[in-house]
Amino acid sequence: MGTQLQLYNSLFHNNPDAVYIIDMHGNLTGVNAAGEELLGYSAPELLRMKMWELIAPVPQPDKERLVSLLKEGVRKNIPYRLRHRDGRYLEISISSFPIFHNGEIVCRYSIAKDVTRQKQTEEALLFMQENFRLISENIMDLILIVDLNGHITYASPSIQSVLGLSASHILLRHFSVLIQPEQRQAASLDFQKMIVDKIPLETEYSYRHPDGRMLIFEFKGTPDIGADGHVKNTVIVARDITERRHSEELLRYSDKLSALGELAAGIAHEIRNPLTSLKGFLQLMESEPATNHQYVQIMLSEIERISSITSELLLMAKPQTQRYAPNGLLPLLHSVIKLLAPQALLKNVNIVTHFPSATSLIPCEEYQIKQVFINIIKNGMEAMPSGGILSIAVVEDDQNVLVRVTDQGHGIPEELLPRLGELFYSTKETGTGLGLLVSSKIIRDHGGTLEITSKLGKGTTVMITLPKVVQS
Repeated sequence: MGTQLQLYNSLFHNNPDAVYIIDMHGNLTGVNAAGEELLGYSAPELLRMKMWELIAPVPQPDKERLVSLLKEGVRKNIPYRLRHRDGRYLEISISSFPIFHNGEIVCRYSIAKDVTRQKQTEEALLFMQENFRLISENIMDLILIVDLNGHITYASPSIQSVLGLSASHILLRHFSVLIQPEQRQAASLDFQKMIVDKIPLETEYSYRHPDGRMLIFEFKGTPDIGADGHVKNTVIVARDITERRHSEELLRYSDKLSALGELAAGIAHEIRNPLTSLKGFLQLMESEPATNHQYVQIMLSEIERISSITSELLLMAKPQTQRYAPNGLLPLLHSVIKLLAPQALLKNVNIVTHFPSATSLIPCEEYQIKQVFINIIKNGMEAMPSGGILSIAVVEDDQNVLVRVTDQGHGIPEELLPRLGELFYSTKETGTGLGLLVSSKIIRDHGGTLEITSKLGKGTTVMITLPKVVQS
């Protein structure tokens, strides 16, 4: 018996964990050195205290409930917040089991472990996980975790809104499914280089959205290097920069137009001076009886054509001070249609209109908007050399008025559509491309848009959107 008691005392006093003995009334009747160190009290101080004096007062402990727990004849694992002598509160995990004597519980043997740091770490981890969840669910960038074989092991929820794909659809698939087929081989080589060289990757790839749009993404890949110096996986952040690229392209296009405008203005003025003299002398020659009037008429016609081109060149110059005034769109269209009706009759073109009874006013420079409609309608008629129907429709929404002009011509190949509006590019044999270029510029200056869609064998549609007059 004495040997067992010595063994018990040795285990109790030399246990590296804090040990407390509590009787059925909640009094501390025993504590080891580790128990003193844990709470900062000496053994005599602790042995004068009850267990609830050490428990955090918030919430106020229920003494009767604590006493009832002492009397339960089973092992308990209970977390507590205990107050240190210096006022700090410690997160403690207590394993408590009953000590029996003659079949009755006489006290409880409680082993306490300080889990404050562990709990703080867990809370910090949960906080980081929650922050990561909030970021990944709300950021519009795509966040991917990709293993060394290039397979996606995590995809942020933004996949759905940006790519039109569910995260489950791409998990465990090769990341190249998010890249255009012709770029996949280069992307795989870039990925392997990032892993082998252990350096970040920064490049651009394209992706075809399910709705048909072509998106441009900026890919930034970072290798996750472990403590052993080996790459464990990679993190890829992809950002949609399609709008940025379009804006940069528009800026370059605007700069180009500005330079061309200045050049065109100078050329037009230089051409007009000799044209005036030539035209005058031809008119004098026409009054002489020996002159071949047929030749004179041909030369006058060509001079008129050159003069027309120079007028369009002048419109390419930097915007002049323009006086926009509220105008009714329908009267403008009716005026243009009336002007072109004889030409339509000669070309066997039937102009069909789908107009509402009235539309809102648009702020515009009347002459310029008429010129746009003349150019567009003439192009539509010239696209149908054998005649056909030219449809002009007007619709209106809360902010804009849309004019849709549709012909029944042969259409334009899809690969040529992006070039429409370029200087001196035209699908017509004698065209200069100036008409559409000038029209596009006028519409942009008016705060509107001009879009062209076409299908081979089915004709072409030009859609012009113009803002309405803002009602005060």
